[in-house]
Amino acid sequence: MSTEWEKPIIDDIRTVESEMLRNVKSRHPLLDEIAREAVSVGGKRIRPGVSLLAFHCMGGTDKDRIIKLAVALELIHSATLVHDDINDNAEMRRGRTAIYKKYGIERAIITGDFLFVQGFKLGGYMESEEIIEFVAAACSNMAESEFLQIDEEHDISTPLETYLNIIGGKTAGAIEASARLGAYIGGGTPEEIEAFADYGRNIGYAFQIIDDLLDIIGNEADMGKPVGMDIKDGRPNLPVMIAMNMGNELLSAVFKKTAPSDEEVKKAVQAVKDSGALETAKDHAQTFYDAALAAIKDIKPSIYKDSLIALADTIMTRRS
Repeated sequence: MSTEWEKPIIDDIRTVESEMLRNVKSRHPLLDEIAREAVSVGGKRIRPGVSLLAFHCMGGTDKDRIIKLAVALELIHSATLVHDDINDNAEMRRGRTAIYKKYGIERAIITGDFLFVQGFKLGGYMESEEIIEFVAAACSNMAESEFLQIDEEHDISTPLETYLNIIGGKTAGAIEASARLGAYIGGGTPEEIEAFADYGRNIGYAFQIIDDLLDIIGNEADMGKPVGMDIKDGRPNLPVMIAMNMGNELLSAVFKKTAPSDEEVKKAVQAVKDSGALETAKDHAQTFYDAALAAIKDIKPSIYKDSLIALADTIMTRRS
């Protein structure tokens, strides 16, 4: 079932889904099985959606090219999720057992590598130095942000700037690259390409902040994972950081622990709720939402621009 923002591009999104599955076929039956499973839990497909909408906003005609690039970016994203779950010791991924938990670390690493290669192979078909640079920069930023996140784990004094650098590489950068590619392939001017890039980066920041909020107030059935996982794992999370900065000693004590109990995490989650930090974090997300819409205000009206606005609205109100 499609959501409102997807409606003008739903057939394109379905093509992306089928092309992803076609491009992860392997001669080894088990690798084929794991790769197909890894890409099948891809979630909301925001990155290819943003690429396609930016492309259509610019009146793009080479749909085959943008679909190939959207597939490439999503395969690379799927690869990072497989590897991220290993790094984070995650039990679940969108309600399913994490790949490495189900198939073993060795096979999960190989599957992630396989997905990376398949993604870059598709990108390489474009024969464009600019496109390769867009994709490579996004991937480099993701890797650097993962290292930065590890550096900041269980640190109760992570600055906001550092947090933004982390989510800028892990989440916002990938959506920015998707928007930039869509506008570029669609034939946008340099100014238009930058406008879409700004849109993508800002909704990426908003997306991650809402994700942080849902880690505190979300529903486990909707999320596919328990709340409070960022506290349990000591990962930078905006409302948690805000609450600790207010001097919440109970929360800080739990966040510093390498293996807090479920009861301690539960009390820490409640401490964040009671602190007023959720409202402050939501204000930060609203600021990025406003910046995203401002970035595309001069883009000519179309059903595709309307969908970009609807996507931003969906991100702000999502429950999972």
